[in-house]
Amino acid sequence: MGSWKGEASTSLQQRCRDAWDTPFNELSDLMVATFLNQQIAVPQMMSEALRRLSSEQRDGTEYFDGQLAEAVTEP
Repeated sequence: MGSWKGEASTSLQQRCRDAWDTPFNELSDLMVATFLNQQIAVPQMMSEALRRLSSEQRDGTEYFDGQLAEAVTEP
């Protein structure tokens, strides 16, 4: 997972690269949703997303209300 080589060609790739070494509990809701939507570290991010959805308020970083919940339910 996460073999980041060379320069990121998109801002999405750069955001993922920048967040890669961040502990799960320190990631924003937006980044957890982004990793899930991009199919990156899905089992780990899914666990973190479910934990947040059941026990925490959203942190205000989502682009739209329900973005993290939607990322959990997307196939």
